[in-house]
Amino acid sequence: MECIPVFQPVLDEQLVKWLSWTSRGFLAPLAAAMGGIASQEVLKAVTGKFSPLQQWLFVDVVDIVKPLEQMSKEEFLPRGDRYDALRACIGESFCKKIYNLNVFLVGCGAIGCEMLKNFALLGLGCGTERGLVTVTDPDLIEKSNLNRQFLFRPHHIQKPKSCTAAAVTLKINPELKIDPRLDKVCPATENIYSDDFYLRQDIIVNALDNVEARRYVDSRAVSNMRPLLDSGTMGTKGHTEVIVPQLTESYNSYRDPPDEEIPFCTLKSFPAAIEHTIQWARDKFESSFSHKPSLYNKFWQTHASVQDVLQRIQAGESLEGCFHVVKLLSRKPRNWSQCVQLARLKFEKYFNHKAQQLLHSFPLDTRLKDGSLFWQSPKRPPAPIRFDVTDPLHFGFILGAAKLYAEVHGIQITEECLSNDAIQKIISSMSIKEFTPSNKIVETDETAKKPDLMQVSSEDERIAVEQLEEVLAEERTSKDDLHMKPLSFEKDDDRNEHINFITSASNLRAKMYNIEPADRLKTKRIAGKIIPAIATATAAVSGLVALELIKVVGGHPFEAYKNCFFNLAIPIIVFTETAEVKKTRIRNDISFTIWDRWTIYGKEDFTLLDFINAVREKYGIEPTMVVQGVKMLYVPVMPGHAKRLKLTMHKLVKPGPDKKYVDLTVSFAPESSEEEDLPGPPVRYYFNQENN
Repeated sequence: MECIPVFQPVLDEQLVKWLSWTSRGFLAPLAAAMGGIASQEVLKAVTGKFSPLQQWLFVDVVDIVKPLEQMSKEEFLPRGDRYDALRACIGESFCKKIYNLNVFLVGCGAIGCEMLKNFALLGLGCGTERGLVTVTDPDLIEKSNLNRQFLFRPHHIQKPKSCTAAAVTLKINPELKIDPRLDKVCPATENIYSDDFYLRQDIIVNALDNVEARRYVDSRAVSNMRPLLDSGTMGTKGHTEVIVPQLTESYNSYRDPPDEEIPFCTLKSFPAAIEHTIQWARDKFESSFSHKPSLYNKFWQTHASVQDVLQRIQAGESLEGCFHVVKLLSRKPRNWSQCVQLARLKFEKYFNHKAQQLLHSFPLDTRLKDGSLFWQSPKRPPAPIRFDVTDPLHFGFILGAAKLYAEVHGIQITEECLSNDAIQKIISSMSIKEFTPSNKIVETDETAKKPDLMQVSSEDERIAVEQLEEVLAEERTSKDDLHMKPLSFEKDDDRNEHINFITSASNLRAKMYNIEPADRLKTKRIAGKIIPAIATATAAVSGLVALELIKVVGGHPFEAYKNCFFNLAIPIIVFTETAEVKKTRIRNDISFTIWDRWTIYGKEDFTLLDFINAVREKYGIEPTMVVQGVKMLYVPVMPGHAKRLKLTMHKLVKPGPDKKYVDLTVSFAPESSEEEDLPGPPVRYYFNQENN
């Protein structure tokens, strides 16, 4: 009888031991990450949308457990508090480190809310010795936030995000010490979020929605040698990145290609997609109801009266923006009927006359120099729209635009004014001028001629004088006449007509160019630049970030940290090692990384030459260039550079009264004359301090 050998698997006894110990526990961030992934699978089953997971999914965080192998079993025993499940996973000593952390959370939107929940469940910032969560966000809660920013409820709308989230998080864990703030993190607030502030933080966590802000926070984290955890989502996609001083590259080490903007000529004359018409309508909203009213108010705050402006124009003075302002004043509606009339004229201008003018300039049979037709894909010829008051789209534009004009000009509206019959009556009494083609080349600021003094010579000035004389004769010069109310675009207030106006204007323009229209919801998403976000991806991202935070607290080695990219729709989840920090070599024995910073300590009479000599003596390299931001302090080829060497650093840099130092960029000559100068690490120059 033949004996068949039995396969004996090789077991990692140490791993089995620790898994058995920690299986009694509960690690909230891991549960959040897996919960987000599992919830998306449930949604797939319910909706039939996206590809379901067709295999086993295994996610572990053994990297957290491995460094704990030398700890005694007593570290993991329950103590009868809310952290027993966490303690079973990471031990009491590790828990205390988390309790005593100071963390700066930048942003309190979808990811920020999830992060605060994870902080509360981990007990982060709940220490008796120290520990604090500082969260800042200048935004107010909007209705569209509620589908994913789960700490907020309808009664929180228009309240500050950070303060509201802090109050709700305290209900999850009353022991949490949290400092909610409303300041934007940017160069303008460096007096608030100073280097001293950053140095008090143990970890920085980004919960931002734009690249520019991420780059700024990253630069502050690197400058102050603080770990940074970054993440973001877009729909079902998400990413996490862990940045650790001296170990990894930073967020700024890599740059994504810039977002493409819609060309101006496409928006103005040649739209080919609904996104183009929506952006055009949004631009019209900003121009008519925000930008022009703001300029109008600024002009009349600068100039004393209508009579004074008239006299100055007649005297030949050039007043910036006066022609546009005078035109707005002459056409300023004073009642509801005039608002409707103005809206009707805008309809004719936007959707009829503009199309006719474009076809007049470029007839359908126009050909290019190579003989090809001008009107060929992607260019679409416009078709002028004839106004029909019975068409809901046409009527909707008139109603929305008239309401906005009334609000801008402070005109009261009654329910009777809004009836279809009342509006139709106003429109039917109007006489609309027939289109007259124009061959005039519109002057720009660069091509406009300067008027001769003491006489009205230009057509614009002549018209402005006539309009002002008419305004004065009709006594339309009161305080109310010289004031408008600029509107700030708000996508989430359904009572304000903002989205209604943009939707109707966009779809009318789409109809004019034979483009498929968009409903109000799609228009709102595009015009409001709403980044698609869902709670499942947000939960997964924040959970993964919090897991990396635990590793940072434990001082784990480089190999333990993991970045992640996922797309729950496909689904795909990819964990990658972080990018190891690169060294830049200046000389054989001198190199630096993004985390290095050289320091020079100076006195009050320290000159630029003293600074250069100090760098040479301390670091053994001759500087060839010294730059502060974009300001050249020293370049040998600059005229008068010898004189600059004698100037004091105080005079060259001009620090503020509270500024103790300045960060400078210093370049050095290469080893080979054929190479370009090499930039070194930032050199931090301290004012009025003895060399340490």
